[in-house]
Amino acid sequence: MEAPTVAHAFDVTADAFAGRPALRAADGCTWTWHAYREDARRCAAGLARLGLRPGDTLGLLLANRPEFHIADAAAMTLGVTTCSLYPTAPRDELRHLVDDSRMSVLVTDDPDRAEDLGRHCPGLRHTVVLGDDGLAPLTGTGAPLPHGHRPRPHDVLTLVYTSGTTGPPKGVELTHAAVRATGRAFLERVPLPAGSRLVSYLPMAHIAERCCSHYLPMVLGADVTCCPGPERLFSVLPAVRPHWLFSVPRVWDKLRTRLLAELAAAPEEFRTGALRALELGETLAEGGDPAARAAYERLAPAFLAPVRAVLGLDEARHVHVGAAPVTPATMAFLHALGLPAGEIWGMTELCAAACVTVPGRHRPGWIGPPLPGVEVRTAPDGEVLVRGPGALRGYRGRPRDTAEVLDADGWVHTGDLGELDADGALRITGRKKELIVNAYGKNMAPARIEARIGDGDPLIDQVCVIGDGRPYNVALITLCDGGPAPDRDRIRRAVARGNRHLSRPERVRRFALVDDAWTPRSGLVTPTLKVRRRTIGRHYRDLIDTLYAGGGLTPLED
Repeated sequence: MEAPTVAHAFDVTADAFAGRPALRAADGCTWTWHAYREDARRCAAGLARLGLRPGDTLGLLLANRPEFHIADAAAMTLGVTTCSLYPTAPRDELRHLVDDSRMSVLVTDDPDRAEDLGRHCPGLRHTVVLGDDGLAPLTGTGAPLPHGHRPRPHDVLTLVYTSGTTGPPKGVELTHAAVRATGRAFLERVPLPAGSRLVSYLPMAHIAERCCSHYLPMVLGADVTCCPGPERLFSVLPAVRPHWLFSVPRVWDKLRTRLLAELAAAPEEFRTGALRALELGETLAEGGDPAARAAYERLAPAFLAPVRAVLGLDEARHVHVGAAPVTPATMAFLHALGLPAGEIWGMTELCAAACVTVPGRHRPGWIGPPLPGVEVRTAPDGEVLVRGPGALRGYRGRPRDTAEVLDADGWVHTGDLGELDADGALRITGRKKELIVNAYGKNMAPARIEARIGDGDPLIDQVCVIGDGRPYNVALITLCDGGPAPDRDRIRRAVARGNRHLSRPERVRRFALVDDAWTPRSGLVTPTLKVRRRTIGRHYRDLIDTLYAGGGLTPLED
């Protein structure tokens, strides 16, 4: 826990847990902590042969697989900064990030991307393409690891690019000291046992995934199973039975839709009991009638415990949700299912976590209090400011942007709007730079409106509200895959239900159902699935104009 750098923690853990499992591949192949470190050392020798030196940047464009962990640990051993790229990123964005990060070597499992980047990025000296033989292109010679350098606490450990919701992605420089401080504070708040079983399934360019399933295990000696992608998570969980799981909200929203569909086909007695238990549990979680508790506690062991076991979540000690706005309905579902759920709030510039729910003390809509050693306050305009040892060193090559986000007193200006409760808990109310200012000068936070509309029905997947400079708000809505065939009146009623929780200027007056998939590859959402509002506005300009001309659908009151 007191290791000054992540590299030191890795060595201490590899010695202490040498024979215990560290990494597991989807095909069952397993690395012990000793084998993990030995492969990392051989890989480091290969990277050194390519000319990488302390302070250089290595690019990693890899699916979620053990080779990522090994290559990243190898670079860390050399004092090399790593920069992980999203495999789903558009071609032009990847080219920009390779150039902007000043990476000189790229390791990837995508030969087409390697060829394109090698041809168009003049600063990229080498591309290493991994095949069926894994890291053999780097580890095959068995050359010894060069000596003479150990990373220092204030060296840059990793370069992580922001998701680009409000402008071009910026490279956030995070030091060993910042990542270690955040890890120590998190484990003080959420005590996880050594050797905990974890699943790694989000892209490793996601700062939360990198911290949760790569850096934190180097302290815990965790047993990490690599899942190739989020779509396979719920097929992997039953084999792993993780002790802790971090997830973005959309994963749980999709699970709820899928679970309800599967319960519809279950035997009548079990279906009735499980649905009733979920209904009661969600009511309780949202602060409803306390008299429902006795009935819930009677039904839950018989009908919801088997569901948790089938999902592979029956041994979960903690479940955390974050990285995107979390609706009260999502958290109510997790608590109703009987999971020990809480929220994490942070940002790339804060090593992913600043406020984390105290286990067993989640309150709907509130996160926190701040992690030990972290200060949080709000500015006069409501912006959330954070100060602590986990803050970024700066944006690579962008001193002006750095000065805007990190002030002279060490406060990080997050761009989120929020409010603090008496116990230090935080409620996020919107984004400072994403305010809708309608034609009448009314300021509104679109994230709040989208959350209310999305809560109206589990069939609703993504919502993008438009209204800047317009007389009223309209929305574009996508529906969940695998759900029932869309019933337009059902969605119209759902939008009406969401509107009831909004002020009159905030309400959605017209909306359209969109068939297109909003994926990171389409460029309409970020890799963390946040909507790119301006891009969506340009892409659907004609449809939006149609809505303001009287087309589309209107909410239908029950």
